Amino acid sequence: MWNQGKIVPNMKPIKHIARDGHEFVGYRFDPVNSPKASIVIAPAMAVPQSFYVPFARHLATEGYAVWTFDYRGTGESLRGSMRGVKADLTDWFLHDYDAVVNIAADAHADTPVFAVGHSFGGQSAPLLPSRRRLAGLINVSVGSGSGRHITPHLRRTAPLMWHVMAPLLCPLFGYFPGARIGVIGDIPAGAMFQWRRWCLTPDYILSGEPGAREAYASAEFPVLALTSSDDEMLLEAGSLMMHAAYTKRAPDYRLLDPAQFGLKRIGHFGFFKPQSEAALWPLVTKWIEEQHGQ
Repeated sequence: MWNQGKIVPNMKPIKHIARDGHEFVGYRFDPVNSPKASIVIAPAMAVPQSFYVPFARHLATEGYAVWTFDYRGTGESLRGSMRGVKADLTDWFLHDYDAVVNIAADAHADTPVFAVGHSFGGQSAPLLPSRRRLAGLINVSVGSGSGRHITPHLRRTAPLMWHVMAPLLCPLFGYFPGARIGVIGDIPAGAMFQWRRWCLTPDYILSGEPGAREAYASAEFPVLALTSSDDEMLLEAGSLMMHAAYTKRAPDYRLLDPAQFGLKRIGHFGFFKPQSEAALWPLVTKWIEEQHGQ
């Protein structure tokens, strides 16, 4: 198969088993030749791995081995009803995300491993037990969900979410039925309440998750932070606060203006959409090549 002169990589489904024995689903995208590096794409909250397939294919055509996955209880990793899912955010990063980083590192032991974290996937990266195996982290739309760091529209509706909807709907349905009501997406109850705790603290994960600030401060991997100026959910102040917590090495922080790249919009999700391929995706591969000395 060919696409614009490049061989299109195949998606290979993988059933991962986390160290706690839980099974979850991912995909692997292999380049034609030996990979330059491995890249793990860690999803945002309630975003399925299928959303990242165009980006993953692009990276594979550029010579990288790429790994996507769905956190337990979400996407293709959901088995049966979400009502019975016992999972929180800690399970997602401590077991699922961590397992994929280790698997990617073991698969190509002679090449570096990078993570591309979208929103939650970047927020939680410093808490990974496997973080020392990361050669670098690319954060896309990573900021703070605290009330003081979200856009005015969300700030007006956040009290309803955290003090009414989540406390009432999670016990009623056994999970947060976001898809049904058009808010965020379906989220396991445990993950929703942990996220609620983060959002109701001034500094989000840094003050809402024990040990998070220390984890950020001690992280040694380089970070590329790509924040869009038109993010409809998060204010730049929260992104700056989160990335300032990396005190061992200052992140390469970049504010992306859509007009600067000839785009009408980027927002919280637009970076990964196919229309961003020519303008934005090379920012990732170029930075990885710089870090890897290629």
